[in-house]
Amino acid sequence: MKLIYPKLTTRYLLVFLFFTISFLNAQISDSERANEYLNQKGEVNFNFQINDPSELKEFTSNMSILNYDPATKTVYAWANTKQFKQFERLGISYKVKAEDNEAYGIVMSNELPTNQRMGPYPLTFPLSAYPTYADYEQQMQEFAINHPDICELVDIGGTTEGVAGGDKRLLFVKLSDNISTAEAEPKVMYTSSMHGDEITGYPLMLNLINYFITAYKDTGHPDHFRIKNLIDNSEVWINPMANPDGTYYNNASNTSVANARRANANGVDLNRNYPDNVAGPHDDGNPYQVETQHFMTLAENNHFVLSANFHGGTEVVNYPFDNTYTNHADDDWFFLVSKEYAVNCQNDGPSGYMDATYANSQWPGVTEGADWYQVFGGRQDFMNFYHQCKEITIELSNTKLIPSNQLVNHWNYNKEALIEYLIQGTYGFQGFVKDAVTGDPVEATVTLVGHDAVGSHTVSSLPFGDFYRPVIAGTYDLRFESPCYQTFTLTNQTIANYQTKTLGDILLTPLTVTAPTSLSTSGTDSSSTNVSWTATTADSFDIRYRMVGAPSWTEILGVTSNPYQITGLSPNTTYEFQVKSYCGSNSTTYSGSQQFTTTNINYCNAQGNNVNDEYIGNVSINGTNHNTVSNTSSGYSDFTASSIFPDLDIVYNATGNSISVTKH
Repeated sequence: MKLIYPKLTTRYLLVFLFFTISFLNAQISDSERANEYLNQKGEVNFNFQINDPSELKEFTSNMSILNYDPATKTVYAWANTKQFKQFERLGISYKVKAEDNEAYGIVMSNELPTNQRMGPYPLTFPLSAYPTYADYEQQMQEFAINHPDICELVDIGGTTEGVAGGDKRLLFVKLSDNISTAEAEPKVMYTSSMHGDEITGYPLMLNLINYFITAYKDTGHPDHFRIKNLIDNSEVWINPMANPDGTYYNNASNTSVANARRANANGVDLNRNYPDNVAGPHDDGNPYQVETQHFMTLAENNHFVLSANFHGGTEVVNYPFDNTYTNHADDDWFFLVSKEYAVNCQNDGPSGYMDATYANSQWPGVTEGADWYQVFGGRQDFMNFYHQCKEITIELSNTKLIPSNQLVNHWNYNKEALIEYLIQGTYGFQGFVKDAVTGDPVEATVTLVGHDAVGSHTVSSLPFGDFYRPVIAGTYDLRFESPCYQTFTLTNQTIANYQTKTLGDILLTPLTVTAPTSLSTSGTDSSSTNVSWTATTADSFDIRYRMVGAPSWTEILGVTSNPYQITGLSPNTTYEFQVKSYCGSNSTTYSGSQQFTTTNINYCNAQGNNVNDEYIGNVSINGTNHNTVSNTSSGYSDFTASSIFPDLDIVYNATGNSISVTKH
């Protein structure tokens, strides 16, 4: 044994050294490859392994998780340069694959043969090549120019590069039967490629716009009646490209997507950049990007009932929530529509398409947010929680940037699913909320009693007071609430899946607005005070104040906080203030006055070293000079007895006076 042992030791040592050297070579190779992509794109896609899914939480704040494979415990991740350097310091082994970072088989629209670019549009449908940015922008304009009766181009703002003087914009096509007239109908939305290298949805959205216009206008089209019903009874918004800076990255002519990257021009992952109801604002450590701000403004100004955003890197329909393991109140409805999308793709695609399976999956091709992996700052949760829009995320292809020769196939796989999902936005409870006295529309919160939670309710919107509530089949009580109105509950309303149930006008009785009483002040100092009051029924207030005896008031309108701080007051002065209540469109007269007196200015101790020669020695007012003090005993100079002051014409809020001060 002693003779054999050294040989075994040597053999094991050689094997160990072989694998160690092989590992180091592979690691060096992956490191070099990572640096190559970081230098080229400012970001890198890579993968590494973990022992347990719970470890994912350790990485979500420092990088973007793209996918997690529970079978191999492999994490697929994205990082910009700063984030990747932080990851490397952890000493975790990783792999960088070319297929995750490079595009293959890309053909651009300007590279197509001339005979394939001879149609009425800049692009030929269905698209078999990726559009140059110029062709994309012109095509969006041509949709609106050629079909102004049902199509409008909406520019919601410039991208990071566009705002800085570049030429790229965030563009929507809006489709409706009366495009120039606001109507009471549900708004539904698609937006694609907020990750600039996940662009299968980019040409698909352009194909969909063209399909809708063609089928709507052609009465002989086999899909005419279905598409006409959708366009006539909803407002469809489609944004094919949400991150053109990333898609055309590092290409000055914007004619190639071969170097497309995930992030925007600032290197920020836009799908981690939204306010988050769990993690809070700016969880990614970045300010809201201009692209994020434009979409936030769009959501603020338009109540979308239903939406989806399109990505790539796997083939699955993902529904909320991403930021918590708690089920959405409409979990059953989300599963219904997500499964419908996946099944349509499975029926129209090849075997194995749209069938990715992740943790707790109830159906191939469907996953529930955080069960897959947890995300904070995502747009899906932002839209659902903050804007009561039922948004899902659809991953269209295992390869993020598919070869051009697969574009038509993916359009065929998804066409039916894309149409049927939008139609889901027209199902559910619908109606109008109005003032029972005036008949005016009312903004109200519409809640399914005992069902809704965590932002799942809906709202009625001005100018019509219309509301739309897709929901799983069942019997519900609907509660309608609005400030300054009596709450009303409509009971025992039964609805089936794929049904539109119109509830008509819901009339809310206005409450009587009460005048403010018990006016008081607190925290009064030399320049401000906190005014407060009591009003049982009111949602906003007007305040006015003045010096006692002054002829006019200073008004502060539309106040919603009580108490309210009035600032900019003069010291040692008696004021009076009054308050007026509003409740909806009803208002009271101003209340009686409450007086208060500001305090004197509290002077600090003089800081001069010698009061005999450090003081204010001369004051000149409106050009009158020689108002001199020769010494001081306190460090302050008292000019109040000087002959210059009685000559001043003291007028409340006087202007045009000048003063100069000379100090020793």
